[in-house]
Amino acid sequence: MKRRLKIYFVHSLKYDYNNMLYRDLLTDSALNKHELMLPMSNAYKEKYSKDLINKADLIVCEVSTPSFTEKLELKWVSKVSTPKLYFSFNNIVPKTFNKYVPEIKYTNNDVSYIDLIKNFVNEYAQISEEEAKDPTITLGSLD
Repeated sequence: MKRRLKIYFVHSLKYDYNNMLYRDLLTDSALNKHELMLPMSNAYKEKYSKDLINKADLIVCEVSTPSFTEKLELKWVSKVSTPKLYFSFNNIVPKTFNKYVPEIKYTNNDVSYIDLIKNFVNEYAQISEEEAKDPTITLGSLD
């Protein structure tokens, strides 16, 4: 791991996110090395979501349960160039989210949502700060 990432999580408030999402995220040793910006945790509950989205290095969106506030956050997320991961606990995107969710990563018996998130985070954690700011690849030089 070359750097510690700020990872913002978008999710609905209409399900038990503490037990279904936060518990697994906070107990995973690989993900705990990064700053997990969980919007309903004590550290981030009072902060403006749009500001957190703009500060994040990565954004993870769980889209199984539609809600107005999540749709608003997904709209904000669609306007930033930050790398995003979309997944759904039931592998279905609600119709109200179709405009803001270009594609989802699927879970199954072999790949849990935690595995999807860890793979996504690991891919970007290997990129150095300089590479992330300037993604230009130099193939060679002319003398």
